[in-house]
Amino acid sequence: MRLQGKVAIVTGAAMGLGRGISLCLAREGADVVIADIAMDGARKTAEDVKALGRKALAVEADVSQPADAEKVVKETINTFGKVDILVNNAAGSRPRSSTVSQVSSNKIAEIPLEVWDGAYEGVFKSQVLMARLVMPHMKAQKSGKIVNISSVAAKVGDQSRMAYSSLKGAVISFTRALAREAAGENINVNCVCPGLIYTPGWQRGAETMWRSVPAYQHYKEPKEIFLRYVERLTAMRREQTPEDIGHAVVFLASDEARNITGQSLNVDGGQVMG
Repeated sequence: MRLQGKVAIVTGAAMGLGRGISLCLAREGADVVIADIAMDGARKTAEDVKALGRKALAVEADVSQPADAEKVVKETINTFGKVDILVNNAAGSRPRSSTVSQVSSNKIAEIPLEVWDGAYEGVFKSQVLMARLVMPHMKAQKSGKIVNISSVAAKVGDQSRMAYSSLKGAVISFTRALAREAAGENINVNCVCPGLIYTPGWQRGAETMWRSVPAYQHYKEPKEIFLRYVERLTAMRREQTPEDIGHAVVFLASDEARNITGQSLNVDGGQVMG
């Protein structure tokens, strides 16, 4: 197993991408700290990690808040004595970010400022907080892997989700800058950009479109809207899964990727090539 004896923190791991990533890490030998505000899902992920023969710890936390982020790292160190891997996956937990789903305009002058504030809080801030907290521990042990989760939206410049795609772009730039700081300490920092995955968030969006957009109401179920996007936008014409992202994270967290840092890897079925 490639991650035997390693301790990983995965933020936003109660469901969707974070859950898939956590299980992939556990299958490769890592013990996993599951940080999330949705504790029922976090406990379920922890139980499934333990069923794979690994240790797990579920921590209730909104990692976009400094005190909660600090709690996650402190409980990890108190329980396991170290942190080897950080996966910055959490996004969208702040109240202001809920405004994003209500925005109908894609023109910058018509997008409320609170949407931009919410995108920063929900998409980017938690990654900065978690990285700055784990970095001293990784520097002290002269090793570590940080994997930030961005999105292919960052690379295409999604006008319909301007604030979201802009802040996901900030994740890529942050990854590169942090990789330069960390390189001399034997710490790798990389980024994964998922494509089209039918996560609970995508499902909620598809259900909203199915109910409110006349052009989509002839579909039998909301997922057909998602699959239409997959067929139209991806070269391979198939959806990605949380496990696809998890496999990429495992690779970047392993010694096989010891000379890879500051990179952003698309896992998107050929939606963006470059």
